[in-house]
Parts: sequence; C-alpha cells; structure tokens
Amino acid sequence: MVAVAAITLLGSNGILLAASIEPSPVDLTATDASGAEWISVTSLILAPISIFVLWRTGCWRLRAPDGTLGSPWRIPPVASLGMFGLGLLGGGLAASLIPTSFIPPTTAPLRSMALIGGAATIGSLLFCVPALLLASTLPLPDGATPPVAARRGVWMGAVGFLIAIPLIQTGAILGQAVQQWLSPTPPNLIAHETLDALVSMTPDIWWWMVAANAVIGAPIIEEILYRGFLQQALRRGGVGAWPAIVLTGSIFALMHYTVLPPDTAISALTALLLLAIALGMIRERTGRIAPCMVAHGMFNALNLGLAVWLA
Repeated sequence: MVAVAAITLLGSNGILLAASIEPSPVDLTATDASGAEWISVTSLILAPISIFVLWRTGCWRLRAPDGTLGSPWRIPPVASLGMFGLGLLGGGLAASLIPTSFIPPTTAPLRSMALIGGAATIGSLLFCVPALLLASTLPLPDGATPPVAARRGVWMGAVGFLIAIPLIQTGAILGQAVQQWLSPTPPNLIAHETLDALVSMTPDIWWWMVAANAVIGAPIIEEILYRGFLQQALRRGGVGAWPAIVLTGSIFALMHYTVLPPDTAISALTALLLLAIALGMIRERTGRIAPCMVAHGMFNALNLGLAVWLA
C-alpha cells in the first residue's frame, strides 16, 4: 500500500488552488473571498496580454529561425519510455522500504506525506539521475537544434511561467464555470490534498518538509519524468512537437486526478493541462529540463503562498 501511495504522490505532487471567480461563502471568509476574486479578475485582465505576447513573438510555432525546431534529446524512444516507468517504480520501491511503524495514523497526515513523498522523490531520482548523466554523453540526433545556454534557459523558464500563469488561471476559471453548471456543489478554494493539509496545519518540521518537496522536489522529479523521459520518448519516436506536448500534458494532468476534490476536478485538470502545455513548450524552445523545473517550482510556490495568504 505504501508503494502504491508513493507512485500516486510521485505522479501528483503539483499543488494548486481552485479558480472560481465566485468562491464559496461556506468555505471562505469575506476577506478570503475578496482576495480570491482579486486573483481571478487580475488573471482575466492579464490573459489577453499573454495571448498578444505569444502571438507577437511567434514562440508557439516551435520553430527555429532556419526552420523546424529539431529535438535535441539524445535517449532512444524505448529507453526513454522505460526510464519513465522505472522512475515511477523506483519511487514506490523506496517508499515501500519505510518501516510501517514510521507511518503514523491519519491524525498526522503531514508526517505521512513527508515520509512517503520524500522517499518517493529520492528513490525516483536514484533511478533517473544515472540515465540523465549517461544521456549527456550521447551525440545529438541528426538535424537537432542545440539546447540554449543554461542561464538563458532558466530565464526563459521564468518568463514563460509569467506569460502562462494568467492563461492557466483563466482556463481554471472557465473549467470551474463548467463544473458549477454540471453540479450545484459549491467549490472548495483548495484544489489539492497536499495543499489542503499544509494550510490546515500549524507549520512544524513535517510541514516544511512537505512544502519543500512540493516546491522543489516534485518539480524536479516530475519534469525529469514527464518533460524529460515521456515527452522525449514521443519526440524521438517521430511524434510532432505539439501532439507530443498535448499527449504528455494530458497524462500529467490525469495523474493528479486521484488527489483532486470532486467539486473542483474540472477546474484543476484544466489548469494542470495548461500548465503542462506551457512546460512542454518551454522544453521544446530551450531543449533543457531545468527551465521547466524553474517554471513548475514557481507555479507550486505561488499556489502555496496564495493558499497561506487566503487561509
């Protein structure tokens, strides 16, 4: 059971808020509701600016100045897909080694999350890092566009996140509107189990361990697994850039489904899909994983900060 939980956490450690422009008065104070409305309205105002920037720069075309943007990834498709599976299984194996006496009852959820999530992240990294080091020694495929410089890539990841976040939030607002049309159940502001546990508990050592794994550990390992191995397997297998981005992003979003409250599932899945598409674009534009880790970490940190502020 611990191993299954670890694999689930490993595939769903992103954290996010629901994006209803009309937060439920049952779940929020007047101050919290006005804060959530302010976030939603700001996103709706900034979304057209993000669309204009994307249109003017043309970066959505995923093309190099001299033609098609060739994948700079080195690992063959079968090996890359295999590493994706091994990364997930490695996390489950590491978590299964935790003595059951260390896993407390449900009255201490943060300790369970910290132990299982931390072990899953470390175990997965132990499988993935050697593969990445080996891949760096392999030659680039014929016709590949070389990766951008490391420092420039990090800046591109940060700027890409800032451009994408209004669109992600706007998509979540539209998703929540659809959800409320289908079901009258008032949405909960907190749209992820990990985030709900963090905002409902007093910070202690376990709180900080869970927060660190959500903001640092999860973005690192999830980007290696999804944008590193899975998207790479599709691209090296001959799938085009956009189909590979959308397919990888869809799998990424669906892996979070088990930890999403039913009353915000459509909103959260919409936001996660748009986030994943933005991360896939960053991966294609830079040819690197680190910029995706930066953008993903910024997304998780922003949602954690907003949740703590609104709580």
